[in-house]
Amino acid sequence: MKQENEIISTKKYKALIIDDSEMNREILKGILSDEMDIVEIDNGEDACDYMMNHASELNIVILDLVMPGMNGFEVLKFMKYKHMMESLPVIMISADNDEHNIERAFDLGVIDFVFRPFSERIVLRRVLTTINLFKRQRDLIATIDTQYKVDDGRTDDLTGLDYKQTFFNKVYTHLKSNPNDRLLMIAIDIDHFKLFNNYYGWERGDRYLKKIARLMREFIQMNGGMAGYLGGDDFALLCPNKREELRKFYGRVIKSGQLAEYQVGFSPKIGIYEIDDNMESVGSIYDHAVIALDDTKGDYTKNVSWYNKSMYQDVKDEYELLVDVQRGIRDGEFTFFIQPKVNMLDGRIVGGEALVRWIHKDKGMVSPGVFIPALEQNGFISNIDQIVWDNVAAWQKDWIESGHEALPISVNVSRADIFTMDVTGFFLGLIEKYDLPKHLLEIEITESAYVEEDTKVSSEIGKLRDAGFKVLMDDFGSGYSSLNSLKDMEIDVLKIDMKFLKMDFSNLNKGVSILESIVNMARAMQIPTIVEGVEEQEQVNYLTGMGCNYAQGFFFYRPMPREEFAKLVENEDNVDHEGIHISRLDPVHVREFLDENLYSDVVVNNILGPTAFYEVEDDEICLVRMNEQYCKLTGLAYHPEQIAEQDAKGENYIITLEGVHPDDRGTFRKLIEDAYDDPLNGASAHIRFRVKSGDYKDYRMRLFFLRNRHNTRIYYASIMSTEDF
Repeated sequence: MKQENEIISTKKYKALIIDDSEMNREILKGILSDEMDIVEIDNGEDACDYMMNHASELNIVILDLVMPGMNGFEVLKFMKYKHMMESLPVIMISADNDEHNIERAFDLGVIDFVFRPFSERIVLRRVLTTINLFKRQRDLIATIDTQYKVDDGRTDDLTGLDYKQTFFNKVYTHLKSNPNDRLLMIAIDIDHFKLFNNYYGWERGDRYLKKIARLMREFIQMNGGMAGYLGGDDFALLCPNKREELRKFYGRVIKSGQLAEYQVGFSPKIGIYEIDDNMESVGSIYDHAVIALDDTKGDYTKNVSWYNKSMYQDVKDEYELLVDVQRGIRDGEFTFFIQPKVNMLDGRIVGGEALVRWIHKDKGMVSPGVFIPALEQNGFISNIDQIVWDNVAAWQKDWIESGHEALPISVNVSRADIFTMDVTGFFLGLIEKYDLPKHLLEIEITESAYVEEDTKVSSEIGKLRDAGFKVLMDDFGSGYSSLNSLKDMEIDVLKIDMKFLKMDFSNLNKGVSILESIVNMARAMQIPTIVEGVEEQEQVNYLTGMGCNYAQGFFFYRPMPREEFAKLVENEDNVDHEGIHISRLDPVHVREFLDENLYSDVVVNNILGPTAFYEVEDDEICLVRMNEQYCKLTGLAYHPEQIAEQDAKGENYIITLEGVHPDDRGTFRKLIEDAYDDPLNGASAHIRFRVKSGDYKDYRMRLFFLRNRHNTRIYYASIMSTEDF
């Protein structure tokens, strides 16, 4: 922690600069030191500790967005939770004009931004202007609050509604005087309102606020209740529990934010609390409405939320979880497991993926599904990610120094990491710190992160690859990328989600087709593929037949402690150091048989052998297509020419169950059903069919269900005479 000595000063203002870059702090100090005293701190944790004791002495905070450990967003959340931002303005430092970061920072209460490289005149003017405007605003609010305490009947000049304490005093009086009334407390605010003012100006913002206030006044005039304006874009409403009238009201309020003059993203959000005890404190009642309001944030499809008890518990649990996570970080409870990646052809390990694990001092192993979503939602995931990245690099270094040849280990990079830190710079720092070859640290980025903000993510992927790191796109197929988007993705390896082969039966063929299309397109662009989530031998058979050689999944290995992984790869027979690459010997594809320039019908028929297509409806089995080999083997009376002639007449060669040996009819019906139940692998059985002579002949039949057509099932069949065995 770098902090200047406290000295007696005659300067008017005092600023806190929070930035891990000493150069940036020195530049800002040089710009501002003539006008104000400067306190410098190089990390978020120490800055929060300092503000807890000295916030009242400060006039402004100048905060860097990207810092190791506690980043700028997390400092803002801390300040907001401790109510510091009500009296202390914040200016954010950023290296780029990224709209996502700007919007998020404004939502957390930032007043302004300054961008690097710093312009001396602009920085000084913005800092002084922010201090003066914020001071005038606070003085005005203090004056209004004082006036309202003297005269509870006075209303806000802009909205015409009761202001803050006046509103809450009236609510308190009404609740205590009417303990049996069934009432609602409603909290309303406007999504990204600070950004709205930035885009459209304060005058348009005031018009927006007045419009919502007018709708609130009209509602209470018709239905009773009281409305309050709490400052900024916050409103509150106490009203009778009239559900239908309330729906009409919030429908009009939401519509007010969807007019053509406003863009999507500035919609009013509404939280509703049904008061079950009128003796409850007014503060607690309003807090419940705000908790319901928070449930709508970040969801553009949700504008209204009713409070339920689980919401409070969720908020409480999440807060306690975040506190526990920070303690766990300090106590070194976060580690990583490794899930091996294997070559399915021989089962040898080609690398691994590092997966975060939390071994809690009291609870033992905490599932990632419990803590990861909360960390992602609160922007704290980067702290955990950086711990994992560093631990993986350190472990790789130790493994090499112990005399072993290391395998590449991939680590996960989230969208939050890309938007809050210099990812490439961090990994280059790890390579230098542990003196590692770059190929031993691979980077996995999810498809959803790429799709949601492709420009920013694409830029970071480009920097990582230019720096010499291999980038894998994770979970392809779980998001929204089109096959066509593959050609625009600058990646080294494609990881495919196994969900395509976990669809219900009605969609299975579609899933298989999509999976084949992805694999074929990736192969055409020379991008190696690895399939994750492989759990069954049948999946392995299908994937290897398609040309996918690499996989992760429980069928091979579950995620394991690093010590267990080390024992596994100590045996060189278990390891393939060639890594993941495009096969030098591609499998034969069915479509190659369809290339008329490559094969003749005679060649194809000889390769496929006796084959036919059947239609099955109830007990009627129709042989609708067969090749010449099928006719010759079965000795059927119909030759291909005769079949074609009958087909032209709309007739089919019909085989009923009477054409199957009586002892095999149950087997035949089961064969049809088994093939239907397992379209990937089909089914096979010995069946005796009656042939031209009237005798029965034994065949080995393999049947594959292809698709449904109306009430009919289409099957592909291949047969072999048992005399050939």
